[in-house]
Amino acid sequence: MSFYNFMVENHRGEDTPAGDLTEDMLRSGDSFPKDSTEKKVIQEYLIRNNACPQCMEVFRKCWKEYLKRG
Repeated sequence: MSFYNFMVENHRGEDTPAGDLTEDMLRSGDSFPKDSTEKKVIQEYLIRNNACPQCMEVFRKCWKEYLKRG
């Protein structure tokens, strides 16, 4: 499962930082690397799109959760 799909399935509609990140990902249209399972690809996308430090921290926490999914 891609990180994008994981986030949509687990955090869409939440009133949390992870939910906010998910909504940003959904609003990004086709520019977000939706099929990626690689941290570096998504991290580079966020950096290129001027993600704030708080967003990067949420991403790191969600990535750990994503890795634990099995």
